[in-house]
Amino acid sequence: KLYFVEFSDKRDSPYDVARPAAFLSQRAIERRVRHGVAVSVRDLPVNPGYVGAVQQAGATVRYTSRWMNGALINADADVLARVRQLSFIKKSTSPTLLNVNLKGTGMHGNSLKSAQTVEIDYGNSLLQNTMLGIDRMHAAGFTGQGVHIAVLDGGFLVADQLTVFREMFQNGRLLGTYDFVRQQTGVFDASRHGTQVLSALAGYRPGALVGPAFESSFWLFRTEDERTEYRVEEVNWRVAAERADSAGVDIIQSSLGYTTFDDPAMDYRPADMNGRTAFVTNAARMAAATGMLVVVSAGNEGNDPWRTLSAPADADSVLAVAAVDRFRLRADLSSVGRKMPNGRVKPDLAAQGVGVAVTSTQDNTTVQTGTSFSAPLVAGLAAGLWQAFPQLTNVQLICYLQRSGSQAASPDTLLGYGIPNFERAYRLVRRETDPGAPLGHLAPNPVAANEMTLYLKLTET
Repeated sequence: KLYFVEFSDKRDSPYDVARPAAFLSQRAIERRVRHGVAVSVRDLPVNPGYVGAVQQAGATVRYTSRWMNGALINADADVLARVRQLSFIKKSTSPTLLNVNLKGTGMHGNSLKSAQTVEIDYGNSLLQNTMLGIDRMHAAGFTGQGVHIAVLDGGFLVADQLTVFREMFQNGRLLGTYDFVRQQTGVFDASRHGTQVLSALAGYRPGALVGPAFESSFWLFRTEDERTEYRVEEVNWRVAAERADSAGVDIIQSSLGYTTFDDPAMDYRPADMNGRTAFVTNAARMAAATGMLVVVSAGNEGNDPWRTLSAPADADSVLAVAAVDRFRLRADLSSVGRKMPNGRVKPDLAAQGVGVAVTSTQDNTTVQTGTSFSAPLVAGLAAGLWQAFPQLTNVQLICYLQRSGSQAASPDTLLGYGIPNFERAYRLVRRETDPGAPLGHLAPNPVAANEMTLYLKLTET
């Protein structure tokens, strides 16, 4: 069985907050400096001596979590008892049982359980892009270039073979992959869900499908095991988020949500979606605290007895995205949010989630429905806006995206602040961060012959 055990401290560790380069990439350090986030004890890796002692007690250590200061271990009852006797094991909490029975490692199935200045032919993805002003974003030269995004999902079946991702691979914008379920690097033989989510976000096949952030760079992490549903997947998510942080990722995009499990004893209750209870919710909050923007699906429980958000959409510092149809009306399946204890309304934003154009694993375009596909569209919008204004913090970025929403003046628990728009957000940022900046330029300068042209960066609507 898998358990998560917490350590009591990080004393006698070889790591030091004064030497972050030993455990964070330079890009991660620069992100913290840019956003004013200090490296803290929480960022330190766990004490390797503690890990060795747990292994000597007979447990298999799968992963460690620096944010939670603990380890995911595989142990039987006798080994667990020995581990619990170790002096550095936190005694105030019991080891958390995360799954009941580890099933085989074979893959099956394709679904989950629960600067561009030329005109782009968006093909079947035209509406989902124009709804957010992505076409104007691309026309202004913002395609997510230079922004690093980690996608956490159930796998990316044959993504390495599809035309829609060819440029990503050819141009070296796939930075790395890891499967936290099987503890290996390969992620291309499990779940079409992640492949389709990634295509909505970053696909590039003009005339068929173009994603908002098609020039961003990507880390692909498999955290979800579609064969079962246990809390171990929440631990996988946390460890993947820590890996993303260490690599210097800017945006985490995840279309996964957690409510109930194969073992009913692990189930959450709707009342637990309060922004502080679910394991994965706290992981998302910690990820956001490092300066990363976390964009997640609100959930597809709108028609179910559960009805409300799924974790981690309830985290107060993440963008939870609801779904609308082509007419900008809420999709019935989109989870109903709530007013959180801090007064913030959830969900945060909405995008097209009905009939979204995505790639198929047969290398053609198909359509899918769910908040799984509205969330990557908003993540792509955020990548373009961050490319335009890299000085913004993740909190500021959230604020501007919310204020650009179609119902920003009266947010509700169905669509939050509504459907965001690139041009509205762009103008808000320009007005408030550099009000004297010109909105365009004359060319040629000085004027030659008898004509000149006024180039406007963006037009008012």
